[in-house]
Amino acid sequence: MSNSASAISGLGCEFLHKPMTFAARIGHLIGGLLICLAAELSVAAGGGASNEPADRLRLYEGEGGATCSHFLADILPWQRSLGDWLDANGKMYGDEAFDVASVTAIGAVWEVTNLVRKWAAKNQARGAFFLRAVGGTGYAVFNSRENRTPTNWPILVLEYADGTRENRKPIADTHLNCSTYRAIGRIDPLVISGQENALLEFELPQYLEGRKLARARLLMTNAKGQPSTLRIGVFNTVLPAFPANAPRQGIAAAFENDRGIEKHPDVVFASGFDEGLMWKSKWANASGEIDIVRDSPSLRFVPLSGPALRINLKKGSNYGSDVRFKTNVLGKEPDDLYFRYYLRFADDWNPTLDGGKMPGMAGTYNTAGWGGRRSDGTNGWSMRGGFLRIFEGDHPMRGLTQLGTYAYHAGMGSQYGEYWPWPSALLAKNRWYCIEQRVKLNSPNASDGVLQIWLDGRLIMERANLRYRSIDRLHIEDVWINIYHGGIDPSPHDQHLFVDNVVVARKYIGPMILGPESNSSLEKH
Repeated sequence: MSNSASAISGLGCEFLHKPMTFAARIGHLIGGLLICLAAELSVAAGGGASNEPADRLRLYEGEGGATCSHFLADILPWQRSLGDWLDANGKMYGDEAFDVASVTAIGAVWEVTNLVRKWAAKNQARGAFFLRAVGGTGYAVFNSRENRTPTNWPILVLEYADGTRENRKPIADTHLNCSTYRAIGRIDPLVISGQENALLEFELPQYLEGRKLARARLLMTNAKGQPSTLRIGVFNTVLPAFPANAPRQGIAAAFENDRGIEKHPDVVFASGFDEGLMWKSKWANASGEIDIVRDSPSLRFVPLSGPALRINLKKGSNYGSDVRFKTNVLGKEPDDLYFRYYLRFADDWNPTLDGGKMPGMAGTYNTAGWGGRRSDGTNGWSMRGGFLRIFEGDHPMRGLTQLGTYAYHAGMGSQYGEYWPWPSALLAKNRWYCIEQRVKLNSPNASDGVLQIWLDGRLIMERANLRYRSIDRLHIEDVWINIYHGGIDPSPHDQHLFVDNVVVARKYIGPMILGPESNSSLEKH
């Protein structure tokens, strides 16, 4: 007897034990049985209060969710298009399924006991099944959890050694299709073919291992009512991971609270905004909705190490700040530079309407590289930071803001900058983060430019083979604290951020070492 047939023979309400043909039994199983089970469904809630992105990781169906190329769009890519999986032998992209089922006119059932036991042994809170075609032809169409009829939903049936049983609805399900770049998890039904895979995630009971799981089965109903020759295997989904590389120390490690760091031979500029009324004199330009603060209780400000620059994206305005360090004071504008600063989003930070620009480096020469003035290699460039709209609704990263690079470069395809998300830069409010950017310009006749980004000392993005320029007269002109809302749309409300401990150097700077007088309650990322 096949695994699927074995699963069917042991499931059901009393009427399913009456004598009947196999075809009739499977029909009653997924038709009549699900009616019996519908009242028992426990709909589990996902999510959590942690601000750590890794603690929030789960399958997501909506905009910004799972696609052909990403587990979470613009945040965590798959290693391979159409998703990553482990087979029953623990082999990456292996072919040994935990179970294989054929698709009848009613649906399909998979024995998944061994896989669920693996999850339980690791104390996983959730488990995600990966369904892919392993034989046959054509495609299969199953009802998803978005179906209006509860009896059509996928179900994970858990049976225990004590004779009890519980039935779980997926907290998320989706299928991956490379013909679209968008997440399609909110669409009913789920499609599986040689070019489409499906994922279903279930929340698992905390007591799963202790109750001695006897059996687990995954049931799905056929949305078309037509059998398919496709054979579908169930595998273990491999979730992408956030970078786990160790923080890297640099110049700042030798200067507690950055005190005296400006004396290092490779440091070309430093400001902790603690110069009092004279702070602007250190900068070539310092304008905008800016001031220096030592406290700001209404915004839940906690100092990093003394006063900080407060910037307001004012309601009805795009303009936050234009604060610049001009590198021509060094005698010669450099072609390779590191820029580190600390950033804290205030309690009222809430970019719900649009994203915008953040600090970075540039060589615009008041000609090109910003505001729709396209870079062509001869007229200017910029690598400002950027922010996207805050994640809202039921997105796993709700309340966090993703940063990236807003790039004007010689290889750009349109008049406006390109946005390059920083995959792990998901920032919470009311917390200091250390951000460092390196720009190494290319040789004029080569594509050997570099952009590197560190968050709290961890390298989170690196792009090589960039072409910033095609002539030798373009260099790194500005270190630019440019805070701007949009695009076009102005900020819908006042929203603040804080910047502190700016250092510019010819070598990697790294996070500062906090002294005993610094606030001991500062969260670390």
